[in-house]
Order: sequence, then C-alpha cells, then structure tokens
Amino acid sequence: MKIAITNEKGGVGKTTTTATLGHALARRGLSVLVVDLDPQANLTAWIGRSDVPRASIANALADHRTAAEAIAPSTAAGVDLMYGSRATHEAADDLRASSPAPALALRRALRGLSYDVILLDCPPGVGTLSVNALCVADRVIVPIDSQAMALTGLQQVRQTIQELADVDVIQAVPSIATLITRYDRRLALAGEVRDFLRSNADGRLYATTIRLSTRLAECYGHAKTIYDYDPTAAVAEDYDKLAAEVGNE
Repeated sequence: MKIAITNEKGGVGKTTTTATLGHALARRGLSVLVVDLDPQANLTAWIGRSDVPRASIANALADHRTAAEAIAPSTAAGVDLMYGSRATHEAADDLRASSPAPALALRRALRGLSYDVILLDCPPGVGTLSVNALCVADRVIVPIDSQAMALTGLQQVRQTIQELADVDVIQAVPSIATLITRYDRRLALAGEVRDFLRSNADGRLYATTIRLSTRLAECYGHAKTIYDYDPTAAVAEDYDKLAAEVGNE
C-alpha cells in the first residue's frame, strides 16, 4: 500500500504525519518505508541517522536501480527511510527536461520494494515531485490544519488527480481521505472547518482528529517521533487511532 501525504498548502503537518503515522504503523507490526520527496528534506533531517546511505531520492528518480541504495533505517524503530536531498529539486528539473515520462520516475524507483506500507512525504505546490507521488499512490491523505486556507489546497489536490486521470497518466485513481491536524478546540475557526469537512467532505474524512501539541512540535529538535520523545502525550494516542483506521482500510 502506497500512501501520498500531500496538500498543496504548506505548513499543514505533512512531514509530521508521515513520520508519526509511519512509526505508529510500525508499532502495529507493519513493515514501513517513508520517502522524503520534499527538496527541503525536513523528514530526513528529523528521523535520518548520521550514517546516511550512499544515494538519495534524487538518485533514485534519475536511475531507479539506485533506489535500494537510498534506503536505510531511521531513528524510529521499524521505519526505513528513503533519504531526501536538496538535490531532489534538480532531479525534478532534469525529469521535466529530458524524461519521456517524468511523472512515472517514482513508480520505477519503488518497483520491487517490499513493504506493507510506503508513505510519501510530498512538497507543497503542484509540481513534478507531487505528481509522481499521486501517480504511484493507492491512497492519498490530505492533512488540513483547521484553517480555511488549507481547504483550497484540498480542492487543488482533487483537481490535479482528476486532470491526471483525464489524460490517462493515472491508471487507477487513488482514494482520497482528509485528516484534520493541529486541531485547537479553543479556536472557533477550527471548529467551523471541522464541521464543514464533516458535512461536505468529498470522499473520506478520518474519524481521528490530530490535536495541536507543543510536545509534537518539540520532537523535530530532538530527532525523535512522539513515541520516543513522550509516548504518554495525547497526540501519540491520536496517531495510534489514525494508524488503526489506516490499517483497517
């Protein structure tokens, strides 16, 4: 199962969800690979180890035979990481300029890898990297951070998927599920966005809501997920519940 975690708006919790959900699924006994597709490489900076592999996702996109060389264990037990790189941006430019099928490079890179779940951490915006993720994904998770602007990102993801399907770049349209992240019940807008999604979600809205958590925000600086940093935090329970939903789909 390949899951793209994407929203064309930044700052909605894509990388946080990739790392934390990945660890939660691994704790449930699944083999998990997380793929850092964002040229900022924040996922790699967060849970990557100091002994980085010889290659990165940039190499894998250019030459699918190097994909396995870009994978190594992360700091989260049971989670492998396909390491990111700032060179990923250049790799995307090269694909657009020279590849006859730039949207299918990631599909070739992931071919033959054997994991129960592969989570794809996508960059914000519409571009070659996000399109590659959508073309390979069985499912798409769109995090929404309880702000009205994030709803626009959701609509853009749906439109992009439809456009790719219309020109047969996507053979099987992935299912789309919305995830509410960084939810602060004290804010009226957060409640309004949640109620709107519950009433108007085109596709699935996860029952789990990820609460706003300062402990979760601290994890990045400690190079740990919440399960190693503070497993008793309420947000750890939230991601456990989300993992149960994802695992039962």
